[in-house]
Amino acid sequence: MSTLSDELYESIAKSVGEDRVRKDTLERRLYSHDLASLPKVMSLGFKMMPDMVVRPKSAREISEIIKIACKEGIPVVPRGGASWGLGGAMPVVGGIVLDLTGMNSVIDIDSDNMHVTVESGITWKVLYDTLLREGYLIGSYPGSAYSATVGGWINTGGVGVGSFKYGSAIDQIHSLEVVLPTGEIIDGRDTMASGAGGFDLARLFFGAEGTLGIVTKTTLKIYPAPEEIRPFSYAFSDFSALSKAVNGVSRSDITPLHVSFIDRNHLRFLSNIGLGEEDGGELDFLNLALEGDSRVLDAEEMLLNKIMKSNGGKKQATQISEHEWEERFYELRTKRAGPSAILGEAFVPIPNMSSMASDVYELIKNMKLRAAITGMAGGRNTIVFMPYYLTDERKLVKSMLSLSFIKKLGDLGYKHGGRPAGLGLFFTGNVKRMYGAGSDIMMEIKAQMDPYDIMNPGKTLEGLTRYGVPIPAVAMNMGMNVMSWLKHILPKDREGVA
Repeated sequence: MSTLSDELYESIAKSVGEDRVRKDTLERRLYSHDLASLPKVMSLGFKMMPDMVVRPKSAREISEIIKIACKEGIPVVPRGGASWGLGGAMPVVGGIVLDLTGMNSVIDIDSDNMHVTVESGITWKVLYDTLLREGYLIGSYPGSAYSATVGGWINTGGVGVGSFKYGSAIDQIHSLEVVLPTGEIIDGRDTMASGAGGFDLARLFFGAEGTLGIVTKTTLKIYPAPEEIRPFSYAFSDFSALSKAVNGVSRSDITPLHVSFIDRNHLRFLSNIGLGEEDGGELDFLNLALEGDSRVLDAEEMLLNKIMKSNGGKKQATQISEHEWEERFYELRTKRAGPSAILGEAFVPIPNMSSMASDVYELIKNMKLRAAITGMAGGRNTIVFMPYYLTDERKLVKSMLSLSFIKKLGDLGYKHGGRPAGLGLFFTGNVKRMYGAGSDIMMEIKAQMDPYDIMNPGKTLEGLTRYGVPIPAVAMNMGMNVMSWLKHILPKDREGVA
C-alpha cells in the first residue's frame, strides 16, 4: 500500500493529469526493479516498490512534481527504459518514480547545423531509424537500443555501438535541458553549448545516474549516412588470438565503426534456443563494421583481412557477418535459455584483454555459473567486457548469491588496470576506489545541488537502506565477497543446458 497521502496524490494529479498518476499495487510492483528482477527478500533492506508512478510529458510538469517533492521531502527516481541491471532506476526508500518514456518526440532535425534535438524518453532505435530515413546517422548508441532511452544512456555513461569511431554518449552531446533537484529548469541552448567558456555542465550530468537532475531534452550531433556500412566476422580457435587481433586493429590505420566479440559459450546458448549451430562452433567470433566510401572500404578490408589472418582469424561468409551486424541490437537474446540473464560490465585496457578474459573464465568456473563473455571495443585503448550469466530468479538462494558475480567482475577490472562500468545501488562501495578524494567532492556537489536529498537517493555515491541508514562500503564489499564464496560451495548451475 502506498504511504503517500491522498492530498499529495491529488496535488500531483492536478499538475500532470489523473490518467498519468498511478498508485495501485500492480503498477507499482512493475517499477520495483530494472532489467534484473530481484528476490523478494531484498525488500527487507530496501523499499524497492515506489509509492507512486507518474508519467510526465514535459519539463514543466517535472518541475512542478520536483517542487512538491522538495516541500514534502519525498524521493524522486527518474526512469527510462530500465535496461540497465545495477538498480539505478528503482527506489531504495520508496517515493515517486518518474517514467519518462512518454517524452519521446524528435523535436527537430537541424540539417544546417548537423544536430538533432529529442526528448529524453525516446529510444535509440527509434532515433536511429528516424535519422536514417532522413539520410543521417547518430554516432554511437547502446546495444539495447530497442529499449534504452537517450536520457537513460546519458545518465549511465554509455559506451556502445559506434564508440570506437565516434566516442561515448558524452561525445555525441551538443547540449542538454535538465530539471534540477530544486525544480529549476536549465535550458542547454544557453548554458551548455559545447566548446563554450566556463564549465561543461553536460559532463556533470553524464554518468550521474539521475542523482543530480532529470535530463528532459538532448541535442545530439548527427552525421551524413555513409555510402556503405560493411560488416565482417572472423572466427578464432582461442580467445587469446582474438585478443591479439583486436590489439592489432587498434594499432592500425583503420578506424572501424564498431568492434565486438562473442565467445563460444554464447554461441552454445544460442544453439540451445535454436538460433545457432548445434555444437556452437567451438569458436570465438570477432565482429567488425567499417563505414564510408566503398572504394576506401575495399582498401581497409584488405588491411583488416591481413591483420586477422596474421592472428589466426578465419574470415566468415558474408551472410554470417551481416547476421552478426543485425544482432548488435539483441545483446541478451540468450536470456531465453535462463529463463533470464544478468549482465555485468567492466572496462580494461586493450593490451590486458586476454589476461582479463582468463580471469573471468576462472571466476565463472569458481562460482559454478552458466555464463558467456561478450563485449566491444570502446575506443583504441579500451575494451568493454560484458559477460553475463544465466539465472532463474525463482531459485531464491542461488539467484541472490549469483549477484556477487558483478562485484567480482569489477574487482577483476581493477586488477587489470580498468574499472567497473557503473555504480547504481549495488556497487556504491566502488566509488571511493574509483575516484579517491574526488568522491568527496562529488558528495559536496550532490549536497549543494540537491539540498533536500530527494533525487534518486541511496545510489551511486552512498548506499542507503530503506530506513535511511548508510551502508558502509567495506560492509557492502565484504557482503558481496561472502555471497561469492557461498555460491562457490553450491551445486553447479544448470540453466542454459539443452
